[in-house]
Parts: sequence; structure tokens; C-alpha cells
Amino acid sequence: MTRGDRLLIGLVALAVVVSVPISAAALAGGGRVAKVTSPAGATTLDLRHDGTYTVEGRTGDVVVRVADGAVRCVSADCPDRVCVRSGEARIGRPIVCAPNGVTVSVSGARTDERSIDAVSR
Repeated sequence: MTRGDRLLIGLVALAVVVSVPISAAALAGGGRVAKVTSPAGATTLDLRHDGTYTVEGRTGDVVVRVADGAVRCVSADCPDRVCVRSGEARIGRPIVCAPNGVTVSVSGARTDERSIDAVSR
């Protein structure tokens, strides 16, 4: 192993050691967010700020409430109201109001317009 190889290995190791705390701090500082998608578009809600929001769906309104770091649907203008009975949205477990075309999903970090997103139809 040459001196250049040892230098390269040392620089890569240093980069890893320095980047881990920085990326962990960035994720922790972002907080959890909920993304509410409807036929009118998408909105991101910060779960650190309580509030009640009305989302216009295809057949009526869906009321989404953020409280104590959690998000849930509290009322909906749809026949079965499955979304209201779904409880809190969690990472990997979204709330879907299919008749209204509204979904509420939670992610672990704040997203912005530069983040990668995908939509299937």
C-alpha cells in the first residue's frame, strides 16, 4: 500500500465520520411533516404546529387536524368515512379518502420543492 492509498483511505474515513453527525442533525432539525394531496394539489403541514385544515376533495370537503405532533382526518363528505375511522397517519401508514381523492401521508423530514417526489396515476 502506497502513501497515496493510505491518504485516500484516511480522507474517505474522515468524510464519513464528519458527515454522519451532520446528516443526523439535519434530519432531526427538519421535524416530521404531513403531506396532504388532493385533486387541487399538495400541501405540506408541519406537525409541530397544531391546526385544523379543510381540504377540498372531488365530492366534498375533508377536515384534517394536526394536534400534539399527529395528524388525522376528523370529518369528511363521503359515504363511508373510512378516513375518519383510520386514526392517526404514521410513516408508512397513510390515510386515504378514495371518494374525495385525498391522501394524508407522514414523512420523517421536512420536504421542500427541491426534494424528489413521484406521483402514480
